[in-house]
Amino acid sequence: MSRLALALCALLSGCSSQVLRLEPRWAPLVEVVERPALVLSDEASTTLGNRIYVVDLSGWERRYPEGSPEREGLLLHEQEHARRQAAAGLGRWLVAYLDDTDVMWDEERRGWALELRHLQRSGRPVNPEKIAAILRGYRNLHGRMVSYPAALAFVRAVLAGAPDP
Repeated sequence: MSRLALALCALLSGCSSQVLRLEPRWAPLVEVVERPALVLSDEASTTLGNRIYVVDLSGWERRYPEGSPEREGLLLHEQEHARRQAAAGLGRWLVAYLDDTDVMWDEERRGWALELRHLQRSGRPVNPEKIAAILRGYRNLHGRMVSYPAALAFVRAVLAGAPDP
């Protein structure tokens, strides 16, 4: 097992304060777990294996109310990560995601495309500039995942119906 995988196991081994069980339709995801030490920002949702980790579960539930298109879209996004992690192996996926900005961008494009399309189908307004700014903020061990112009072009392509932006 790599050092990164061992460090991850150590981070995950402690107790969490809150857990929200997910319906079976979100498999392989099983729950949303409050784990402040693992997540980088209050707004972030981080999927590792079959769990989504958040800083503040109560705040997460307020931002993503049960049954809302926002929660459904986010869960579609995170479910895609969980499926791809399971297929590749969590350790291998995580090392690639953290070490290669192209891999990270490919993974996030897949998740965000699902989320954005769901929000659009649900009639929710999507602000391409805001989403592009969020995407521009993603970083891994080698730096920024994507530029703002590239992120904005991606969001606009998804919203325009491009099959594989």
